[in-house]
Amino acid sequence: MKKIIRVATVAATFALAIAGLSSQTPQQKPQQKPTFDVTSVKPSPQPGAGPIRIGGGAQGDRFTMNSATLRMLLQMAYQRPGNTPIGGQLQIIGGPAWMESDRYDVQAKADCSGGSLPREQLQLMVQSLLEDRFQLKAHKETRELPIYNLVVTKDGPKIKRSADQTPVNRPAALPGPCEPATAANAPPPFPPPGRGGPFGPGNPPPPPPRGAIMMMMGGASMTMRATAMPVASFVGLLQGQLGRTIVDKTGLDGLFDFELTFSPEGLGSPFGRGFPAPPPPIGSPNGAASATPAASDPVPSLFTAIQELGLKLESTKGPVEVLVIDSVEKPTEN
Repeated sequence: MKKIIRVATVAATFALAIAGLSSQTPQQKPQQKPTFDVTSVKPSPQPGAGPIRIGGGAQGDRFTMNSATLRMLLQMAYQRPGNTPIGGQLQIIGGPAWMESDRYDVQAKADCSGGSLPREQLQLMVQSLLEDRFQLKAHKETRELPIYNLVVTKDGPKIKRSADQTPVNRPAALPGPCEPATAANAPPPFPPPGRGGPFGPGNPPPPPPRGAIMMMMGGASMTMRATAMPVASFVGLLQGQLGRTIVDKTGLDGLFDFELTFSPEGLGSPFGRGFPAPPPPIGSPNGAASATPAASDPVPSLFTAIQELGLKLESTKGPVEVLVIDSVEKPTEN
C-alpha cells in the first residue's frame, strides 16, 4: 500500500486552523483529489532485455502505463479534454532532463464499486499519483508564446475532400475507467498487409479505415495517411510533430483524405514528444542500405509537404495554456 503525503493539504489545513482560532468560525476543508487504491512505480527494463511495450491506459479497475516517461504521464494527467494521445499535446515548461529519458512501468488499481469513472476523474487520480510518487508541484498558466496559424495558400486548398461525408463515430480504442471491455469498445481492425513483402513501390499499403490515420516509416521518410478526417484532427497531428500550438484558420469544414510524406529529421518521435523516436532506417549504420535519399528524389520537410496540400503554417505569437513544473523528483521506491 502507498503512503499519501500531501504537503499542500497539510499547509492548507494548518492555515485554516489558525484562522479558526482567531475568528472561531468553522472553515471548510479544501477538496482533495481522488486517488488510486494501490499504486506501483518501477523503472522499466533496459533496452535489450526483451520486447518493449510503450503506452497503456485504463481498463477495468486497472491503470497501466508501460515504459512511460514523466512527460507522457504529465500529458495524460493534464491534457486538455478532447485532445488525442498523438496530437494536441499540452506544452510543458521546465522540468529536469530525465523527464524525457527515464522510463517507468506504472500500475494502479481504482475503486470501481461506484460504477464507471469519468475520464476527468481518472486525470485527477493520475495527478495524485504524480504528486505522491514524483513529489510533483505544478500549475497551469497562459503565456504569450510562438504559435503557428494553419492557413490556405493563395492557390487554394489541394487537400482531397472525402467522397463519403457521413460523420465517423469511431469508438475509443480502450474502454473507460471501470468500464467492462465489450465489442463496442474495439475499433475496427486495420486491413492486413498485402502479399509480396514489405510495403513499397508496386505494393502500397491499403488505406486506413474511415476516421483513422496510419503512420509509416520508410528509409529517410515518414508518411501519414488518413481517411475521412476533419482538419481539426490534422492540426492535432501536426502539433504532436512540431511541439507548438497550431490554430486552424483554413475555414475548411467536412472530412478529408490526405497523404503526407516528409523527412522526420528534427521532429523527434512521430507520436509526439515523450514517445520513442522511430527506429533507424533499414540500411543506416545499424541496418543495411544507405538511409540518404537520392539527390534526384529529396524528401521534403514537413512544412513543404503541407504546402503540397495547398496549406501553409505561418509563424506568429499568441496566448498558450502551459503546464509549468515548479518541482519534481524521481519516484519513490514501492
